[in-house]
Amino acid sequence: MDASTQEALLKDPRVQQSIKKAGEVGLNDAAVQEAIMGACKEKFPQHAGVVAGQVKKWAKDPAVQAKAKKYAGIALHQALHHAGHAGEHIIKRIEQGPTGVRVLAFIGGVASCINALLALLNILSAFTHIVLYTVSAYQLVFSLTTMLFEAKPEWIQSTQEKCPALAVDSYQDMLLENAKFLSLTGGRGLFYIFQGTMWLAFASITNWINLLVGLYLVFIGGIHVLMYHGIMPQEVAAKMREGYEAVRTKPPSATASKSEV
Repeated sequence: MDASTQEALLKDPRVQQSIKKAGEVGLNDAAVQEAIMGACKEKFPQHAGVVAGQVKKWAKDPAVQAKAKKYAGIALHQALHHAGHAGEHIIKRIEQGPTGVRVLAFIGGVASCINALLALLNILSAFTHIVLYTVSAYQLVFSLTTMLFEAKPEWIQSTQEKCPALAVDSYQDMLLENAKFLSLTGGRGLFYIFQGTMWLAFASITNWINLLVGLYLVFIGGIHVLMYHGIMPQEVAAKMREGYEAVRTKPPSATASKSEV
């Protein structure tokens, strides 16, 4: 049974409906397997004798399972579900005020640092994509700086005591002397927005990690700039929660009618 036959069966409306009902079980569900066999007998009777064995093989193949869920729309639903939980977590952090925003900024620094390290480990890109490789080196330094300014002072002191060679205190003092904007909420916000836009410059639909990290840093930077201008995180969180609840509770018909107008 070739790939085109498999795709046609997985895209069959009855099969997709049964996969949606099965949820995480996917192709392991007996009703799903029965639906696939029924569709095969109708569309590809020449494969009716082997479809049962093929379905059991597909159920053990993570790639086929993922493909089936994607065709049925489950993958998108799960992604939106996880995004909703992540958004709720961010809102709760923002509601904590500057402390929560500080934690979110530190997480952004960690994400940017990991992203930069992954790019730098790809030595081949130093020749094939030298601009991105160079920017990743800059971003590594910038992300470490972000983590340094947003980490708890006790962590910095403990790190300095355990590893004096790192000269963490000296580096921070040097930045405060020569890059005083980092001591200001608004200055750090612009710094984070700058980092975010650098990742976004290399983002695309296929390179979604740069996209997510870039958007996150721009978002966190924006909150810092608002804080600098007297708009408190709690106010931002309240507005976000209003929008989140409006989208979550809006009936599909309302969205459809707006799109038609």
